[in-house]
Amino acid sequence: MTQRCEDLLLRAQAALERGEFDRGYRLAIEAEALAKEAGDQDLADRAFCNACAFAIELDTASGMVPRLKQILLGSGNLRNRFLAAYYTAVAYDLDDDLAKASSYARRAAELAAELPEPELRARSANLAGNLALREAEFDAAESCYEQAMAAHRGRDGYHRLMEAQEKDNLGYVLLCTDRVSDGLSLCEAAREALEAMGDVHYLPQTLQDLCYGYLLNDNLDLAQRHGERALDLAAAAPDPLVVKNCLFLLSEVAVRRGDSFRARRYLRELTTHYPEVGVSEELIDVFLATDLTTVVNLRG
Repeated sequence: MTQRCEDLLLRAQAALERGEFDRGYRLAIEAEALAKEAGDQDLADRAFCNACAFAIELDTASGMVPRLKQILLGSGNLRNRFLAAYYTAVAYDLDDDLAKASSYARRAAELAAELPEPELRARSANLAGNLALREAEFDAAESCYEQAMAAHRGRDGYHRLMEAQEKDNLGYVLLCTDRVSDGLSLCEAAREALEAMGDVHYLPQTLQDLCYGYLLNDNLDLAQRHGERALDLAAAAPDPLVVKNCLFLLSEVAVRRGDSFRARRYLRELTTHYPEVGVSEELIDVFLATDLTTVVNLRG
């Protein structure tokens, strides 16, 4: 039965690499049930943590946090405790509770340092970079992403996907710190890698970042091309944050082209994502008069 659980978790990992999150979640939950039946609590905890990886991608992880905390506090397995701390941090990040996310991310980093797996330290570093980036702490984010990339560089499978994400994240840091050419190079490399892998889950964010970078470079054709593609993919996903960011960016592209009609259309669509504010022509006028590249944080 233990081997059956391990096989299910390998299939779940393969599903993760293909972006098949619903299937991966079901496989991990099945593995957890079998491990419990076999009386293997460590394996059951690992399977549950694996299921959390899929729940996070499906935006359904909030309800799993209490069990994650139980594993973190009660498990004698150091690796499972790391996974519990890591996924708790990610879940809080998705709920916009940055204080709790940062606290659990630090705990995950402490546990990763005790384990002989560079991959876990890389995941922890990438998470720390994401949290630093949300707070516009660019130096810290840059250091974290470089550390994470070093652990994944030259490896296959899921590591290629992670390296592409980290390249995009680092590229965005460079865009935000006036190193536009280098930032665009990294984001383009990330795009090429994601497209080669057939990924459509992480690609919208990378295309969004390219839209932003080419807008900073005043290359409006490329900015519009990547922004429109990102918007379409994000709407289909759905990825509300990327959708909102792209509407902001594409409105700025339209303003720079002198197309105020198109800019207003994008901004009116943007207001539908903020029903508590409502459609306000006065607010739209303010946006039209503002260089939106100076006020938007693409990481929320």
